Amino acid sequence: MFCLVGSIPLHAHTTLLDSTPERASKVTDLDEIKLIFASELINDGKAKIYLATIREGKDIPISETVFVSDFVIKAEVPELPEPGQYVVRYMVTSLDGDLNDGGYAFELLEPKGNNVTWLLLGIGVVALMGVAYLLRPKTSNDKEETDNG
Repeated sequence: MFCLVGSIPLHAHTTLLDSTPERASKVTDLDEIKLIFASELINDGKAKIYLATIREGKDIPISETVFVSDFVIKAEVPELPEPGQYVVRYMVTSLDGDLNDGGYAFELLEPKGNNVTWLLLGIGVVALMGVAYLLRPKTSNDKEETDNG
């Protein structure tokens, strides 16, 4: 009988299946932290996501942790932190009532060139070409057309 009971899986804890940002990833943008767990969580008000720098341990302000579903929690990051290495820590209550905590690290890189900058540069070049076309010297064919017209 003990062998049969020992083979029944216990759901005392849950594990992190997926996350945004991902574990050990390098990202250039961070607007939310989203954690997906292997088993159902209890929404008892104790679920919490934390964001901190790795070296200094300085907490980065993020929004309140909210449940997206029974398996998913998230928190918004209202202001992009400085580039550097960060740790995401979490605390959740699994279905059996046990409090689970864990965490992982990721790196926030300097944002790449902004697409808006390139768009404005392109518009500026087209505008300059248009002005140059309008200000070009009139040729003799253009003058004859205006004299005859």
